[in-house]
Amino acid sequence: MRPTERMPTAGKLVSAAGLAGLAWFASGIVIAIWPHDYNFGMFRPFCAVVGIFAGWQVMGRRLNRGYFQGMSAGLTGLFALLFWVFLLLALNEMIQRSLDKRFAGPVEAIQGMFVIAWEWALNVYYWPLIAVLVGGAMVVGLIAEFVARRAS
Repeated sequence: MRPTERMPTAGKLVSAAGLAGLAWFASGIVIAIWPHDYNFGMFRPFCAVVGIFAGWQVMGRRLNRGYFQGMSAGLTGLFALLFWVFLLLALNEMIQRSLDKRFAGPVEAIQGMFVIAWEWALNVYYWPLIAVLVGGAMVVGLIAEFVARRAS
Protein backbone atom coordinates (compact mmCIF):
# COMPACT_ATOMS: atom_id res chain seq x y z
CA MET A 1 0.00 0.00 0.00
CA ARG A 2 1.36 3.37 -1.01
CA PRO A 3 1.60 5.97 1.75
CA THR A 4 -0.66 8.42 -0.14
CA GLU A 5 -3.59 6.01 -0.16
CA ARG A 6 -4.52 7.06 3.38
CA MET A 7 -3.45 10.69 3.20
CA PRO A 8 -5.43 13.58 1.75
CA THR A 9 -3.96 14.66 -1.55
CA ALA A 10 -4.79 17.29 -4.14
CA GLY A 11 -5.80 14.57 -6.59
CA LYS A 12 -8.29 13.11 -4.12
CA LEU A 13 -9.74 16.55 -3.47
CA VAL A 14 -10.16 17.26 -7.18
CA SER A 15 -11.61 13.78 -7.73
CA ALA A 16 -14.15 14.25 -4.94
CA ALA A 17 -15.15 17.74 -6.08
CA GLY A 18 -15.31 16.71 -9.75
CA LEU A 19 -17.47 13.63 -9.20
CA ALA A 20 -19.71 15.57 -6.81
CA GLY A 21 -20.22 18.26 -9.45
CA LEU A 22 -20.84 15.66 -12.14
CA ALA A 23 -23.36 13.86 -9.91
CA TRP A 24 -25.12 17.15 -9.14
CA PHE A 25 -25.38 18.04 -12.83
CA ALA A 26 -26.46 14.55 -13.92
CA SER A 27 -29.10 14.32 -11.20
CA GLY A 28 -30.68 17.46 -12.63
CA ILE A 29 -30.94 15.70 -15.97
CA VAL A 30 -32.46 12.65 -14.26
CA ILE A 31 -35.09 14.84 -12.59
CA ALA A 32 -35.93 16.38 -15.97
CA ILE A 33 -36.32 13.05 -17.82
CA TRP A 34 -38.07 11.05 -15.08
CA PRO A 35 -41.25 9.53 -16.61
CA HIS A 36 -43.73 10.36 -13.83
CA ASP A 37 -44.28 12.74 -10.97
CA TYR A 38 -41.95 11.74 -8.18
CA ASN A 39 -40.91 13.62 -5.06
CA PHE A 40 -37.13 13.75 -5.42
CA GLY A 41 -36.55 15.65 -2.19
CA MET A 42 -32.83 15.72 -1.40
CA PHE A 43 -31.86 13.70 -4.48
CA ARG A 44 -29.29 16.16 -5.86
CA PRO A 45 -27.41 16.70 -2.58
CA PHE A 46 -27.52 12.96 -1.90
CA CYS A 47 -25.94 12.20 -5.28
CA ALA A 48 -23.30 14.88 -4.68
CA VAL A 49 -22.37 13.41 -1.29
CA VAL A 50 -22.06 9.93 -2.78
CA GLY A 51 -19.93 11.53 -5.51
CA ILE A 52 -17.62 12.99 -2.88
CA PHE A 53 -17.07 9.60 -1.29
CA ALA A 54 -16.68 7.77 -4.63
CA GLY A 55 -14.25 10.40 -5.86
CA TRP A 56 -12.15 10.37 -2.69
CA GLN A 57 -12.12 6.63 -1.96
CA VAL A 58 -12.33 4.99 -5.38
CA MET A 59 -11.02 7.47 -7.92
CA GLY A 60 -8.49 9.26 -5.72
CA ARG A 61 -6.63 6.04 -4.93
CA ARG A 62 -6.08 5.29 -8.62
CA LEU A 63 -4.32 8.50 -9.57
CA ASN A 64 -0.68 9.37 -10.32
CA ARG A 65 -0.18 6.43 -12.68
CA GLY A 66 -0.61 8.13 -16.06
CA TYR A 67 -3.20 10.04 -18.04
CA PHE A 68 -4.93 7.02 -19.57
CA GLN A 69 -5.12 5.47 -16.11
CA GLY A 70 -6.57 8.79 -14.93
CA MET A 71 -9.40 8.47 -17.45
CA SER A 72 -9.85 4.87 -16.35
CA ALA A 73 -9.96 6.02 -12.72
CA GLY A 74 -12.67 8.49 -13.68
CA LEU A 75 -14.77 5.74 -15.22
CA THR A 76 -14.18 3.48 -12.22
CA GLY A 77 -15.29 6.29 -9.92
CA LEU A 78 -18.36 6.83 -12.08
CA PHE A 79 -19.36 3.16 -11.91
CA ALA A 80 -18.85 3.16 -8.13
CA LEU A 81 -20.97 6.31 -7.89
CA LEU A 82 -23.78 4.80 -9.96
CA PHE A 83 -23.66 1.50 -8.06
CA TRP A 84 -23.95 3.15 -4.65
CA VAL A 85 -26.59 5.67 -5.72
CA PHE A 86 -28.80 2.96 -7.23
CA LEU A 87 -28.26 0.62 -4.29
CA LEU A 88 -28.92 3.19 -1.57
CA LEU A 89 -31.92 4.74 -3.29
CA ALA A 90 -33.42 1.30 -3.93
CA LEU A 91 -32.77 0.39 -0.27
CA ASN A 92 -34.62 3.53 0.81
CA GLU A 93 -37.53 2.76 -1.52
CA MET A 94 -37.61 -0.84 -0.32
CA ILE A 95 -37.81 0.32 3.30
CA GLN A 96 -40.65 2.69 2.42
CA ARG A 97 -42.55 -0.09 0.65
CA SER A 98 -41.85 -2.48 3.52
CA LEU A 99 -43.38 -0.03 5.96
CA ASP A 100 -46.47 0.01 3.73
CA LYS A 101 -46.48 -3.82 4.03
CA ARG A 102 -46.05 -4.44 0.29
CA PHE A 103 -43.64 -7.34 0.83
CA ALA A 104 -44.49 -10.70 2.40
CA GLY A 105 -41.10 -11.15 4.06
CA PRO A 106 -37.48 -10.02 4.21
CA VAL A 107 -36.30 -12.14 1.29
CA GLU A 108 -39.01 -10.77 -0.94
CA ALA A 109 -38.09 -7.26 0.19
CA ILE A 110 -34.42 -7.75 -0.72
CA GLN A 111 -35.41 -9.18 -4.10
CA GLY A 112 -37.73 -6.22 -4.56
CA MET A 113 -34.85 -3.86 -3.86
CA PHE A 114 -32.94 -5.19 -6.86
CA VAL A 115 -36.06 -5.01 -9.02
CA ILE A 116 -36.52 -1.38 -7.99
CA ALA A 117 -32.87 -0.59 -8.81
CA TRP A 118 -33.23 -2.25 -12.23
CA GLU A 119 -36.44 -0.35 -13.02
CA TRP A 120 -34.78 2.93 -12.10
CA ALA A 121 -31.76 2.08 -14.22
CA LEU A 122 -34.09 1.53 -17.17
CA ASN A 123 -35.79 4.87 -16.49
CA VAL A 124 -32.49 6.74 -16.78
CA TYR A 125 -31.33 4.85 -19.87
CA TYR A 126 -31.01 8.04 -21.89
CA TRP A 127 -28.12 8.45 -24.32
CA PRO A 128 -27.41 12.15 -23.68
CA LEU A 129 -27.22 11.41 -19.93
CA ILE A 130 -24.88 8.48 -20.54
CA ALA A 131 -22.68 10.67 -22.75
CA VAL A 132 -22.55 13.38 -20.08
CA LEU A 133 -21.65 10.86 -17.38
CA VAL A 134 -18.97 9.02 -19.36
CA GLY A 135 -17.43 12.14 -20.89
CA GLY A 136 -17.57 14.03 -17.62
CA ALA A 137 -15.98 11.18 -15.68
CA MET A 138 -13.13 10.95 -18.17
CA VAL A 139 -12.56 14.72 -18.02
CA VAL A 140 -12.62 14.68 -14.21
CA GLY A 141 -10.13 11.79 -14.28
CA LEU A 142 -7.79 13.70 -16.60
CA ILE A 143 -7.97 16.87 -14.50
CA ALA A 144 -7.45 14.93 -11.27
CA GLU A 145 -4.47 13.11 -12.79
CA PHE A 146 -3.00 16.40 -13.95
CA VAL A 147 -3.41 17.94 -10.49
CA ALA A 148 -2.02 14.81 -8.79
CA ARG A 149 1.08 14.89 -10.99
CA ARG A 150 1.66 18.61 -10.45
CA ALA A 151 1.20 18.37 -6.68
CA SER A 152 3.63 15.48 -6.20
